[in-house]
Amino acid sequence: LQDECYQVRQIFAQKLHLALVKLLLPLEYLAVFSLCAKDPVKERRAHARQCLLKNISIRREFINNNPLAHDKLVSLLPEYVVPYMIHLLAHDPDFTKPQDFEQLRDLKECLWFMLEVLMVQNENNSHAFLRKMVENISRPKDAQCPDDPKANEKLYIVCDVALFVIVNKSTACHLESPKDPVLPMVSLQDLINDKEYLISGLPPGPDQ
Repeated sequence: LQDECYQVRQIFAQKLHLALVKLLLPLEYLAVFSLCAKDPVKERRAHARQCLLKNISIRREFINNNPLAHDKLVSLLPEYVVPYMIHLLAHDPDFTKPQDFEQLRDLKECLWFMLEVLMVQNENNSHAFLRKMVENISRPKDAQCPDDPKANEKLYIVCDVALFVIVNKSTACHLESPKDPVLPMVSLQDLINDKEYLISGLPPGPDQ
């Protein structure tokens, strides 16, 4: 989705979208669409947003129409894309300087690109669920490189930015979460972090 060629980005996004709406790919692949926030072509960003809306709608409808799906919420509930998105953005090759103003602004836009679609409706108090999820993600180490301080710092900074976005976009997020989110241990391990990395405010985006 970040290829220099417009046609390549378009074809890849369309194939990814079709596989996701048919539930042929795991939920984590949906996280890739967060990178579309950096696409320089406005039409591509708009198309990616429509893909997200469609995928999220299909997953919610599938859960509502299939009682047995409630046993597989971790793999179906759209909100569970957030841990994968955070891990993906923490390892984005463009994210090299965690305290750089421009990179933090790009990071914020990628997070909001996904979170805005997830937060269109506060279904079943989902805003509080998202806040609780990100708070939980901000405590473990990065399972991909648990002993790398730089990698863990980037993971925690992405979480701090995500919390900033959620809190600034929803007053309902401060309510009690309806359930405790289950985190994918494939990308996270060992609850240890209690440090807040972004003390100062974040750069405002076009939506603020």
